[in-house]
Amino acid sequence: MSQELPSTGTGRILDDERMEFALGPSLAVDAPMIFTSCAEAAGYPVADAVLAVPGIVEATLSPGNVTVRKARDQSWAELEPALRYAVATAVAGSEGTGSEPRVEPTDDDDLIYEQVSALFRSEINPAVARHGGQIDLIDVQERTVVLRMQGGCQGCGMATVTLRQGIEAQLRRAIPSVAGVRDITDHAGGRNPYFQASTK
Repeated sequence: MSQELPSTGTGRILDDERMEFALGPSLAVDAPMIFTSCAEAAGYPVADAVLAVPGIVEATLSPGNVTVRKARDQSWAELEPALRYAVATAVAGSEGTGSEPRVEPTDDDDLIYEQVSALFRSEINPAVARHGGQIDLIDVQERTVVLRMQGGCQGCGMATVTLRQGIEAQLRRAIPSVAGVRDITDHAGGRNPYFQASTK
């Protein structure tokens, strides 16, 4: 008999291709919903986050949990840490910390830069620093935040999830004027490159 998942973000292997993760009540859905791409999962942060993990081909949201299906050539030993991180990041982004400032919308890039810079100092970089990373705010161009990852974030295999489900979600929630985020990090230059350099 299968056991109950003890806490949010805890994973349980169901079979060779499926793993289940517990979710908190704030992310529960009334009926199962199946997604096979991030585009389909728009508006459902947990499904979007796990589908952004390379090797995951399907996500099913059910009341209280999300079940992911992997490609057959992938290993749970390699995928589970990334999935746990993706679920935890999406849950945190959805629930929020309750401390982000809410500011009035504006089209002034300079003002948005100041607002984003303050959030980087107070919320984002202290959280990223706990994982040995740092995010540098480079510029704001037409309401798009331009940033660069450093330290443990550069070349990190979960850079995309951190950017989309963590940083971008937090910025949009706190600063409605932010239209998007652009990462100019040379991830191939990291110690464990996420984006492999092309070979010729």
